[in-house]
Amino acid sequence: MNVKTIVTIALIGLLGVGTAAGIFLSDRSQQQEPPSADVQQEEKEEAPVENSSQKEEQEQSSQETKQQQLAEEFAKEKEEYYLLLANAENPLPQDWSIQTEEVQNGYEMDKRAAPAMREMIQAAKEDGVELMLCSAYRSVEKQQQLFDRSQQAYMAQGMSEEEAYAKTATETAIPGTSEHQTGLAADIVTPTYQMLDAGFADTPAGQWLSEHAAEYGFVLRYPQDKQEVTGIIYESWHYRFVGKTHAKLMKESGLCLEEYLQQELPEGYTGASDPYDLPKQS
Repeated sequence: MNVKTIVTIALIGLLGVGTAAGIFLSDRSQQQEPPSADVQQEEKEEAPVENSSQKEEQEQSSQETKQQQLAEEFAKEKEEYYLLLANAENPLPQDWSIQTEEVQNGYEMDKRAAPAMREMIQAAKEDGVELMLCSAYRSVEKQQQLFDRSQQAYMAQGMSEEEAYAKTATETAIPGTSEHQTGLAADIVTPTYQMLDAGFADTPAGQWLSEHAAEYGFVLRYPQDKQEVTGIIYESWHYRFVGKTHAKLMKESGLCLEEYLQQELPEGYTGASDPYDLPKQS
């Protein structure tokens, strides 16, 4: 092999190596190229979707936690005196006793609810409406006297003892189950209408109570369409203290006390610390 041939072969080899190196460097350059503008835009558009989803999940989790906390707070409030449930299925303890104070004309209520009733009576007076209590706190002995009197009256009309008892129980709570024994309820009339019947609702006093009683923490305890739930006939004159917060929510929902207390969390409930809560103690 002569010198010319050897030089030619060497040149061909060098050209091959150079070509391979060029291809290798080109591939690495392509691999390290930054994303195109379109790719970067797509990544930017995808990121907010992911962040928005995470935010929604966090908000939902936070809301669920808050609802659970409120439900626990409401469960504790059910044990408070102002949400006490007294009816045929929930009799009062045999040793039941409360501290009372006068509200009006010798009628007394639980001393914790009495200020609210006095405040309501005064507010009505300022609006030109006179509210007059005709019954409030009753001892179990007094409740027994009223029940027996009513039962005897029905028996005198020809009813059997059992029939008279059942009829009386829809109008006068069985002793030991009466709201009047709690000291949280009162029968309210007005000087110009002192009958305990449905007609009281149409008087200025009845209409004023329907509109404003919740503002002072009171609710109509035995509404017209709730006898199957409460076990007591419609009593347009019977108002019960439950505290301002719950009176407001019960009025808005249309629920009676039995239905209200069955809820795990009433709609609109914001907690016992709500400023629209219990009246100031005097």
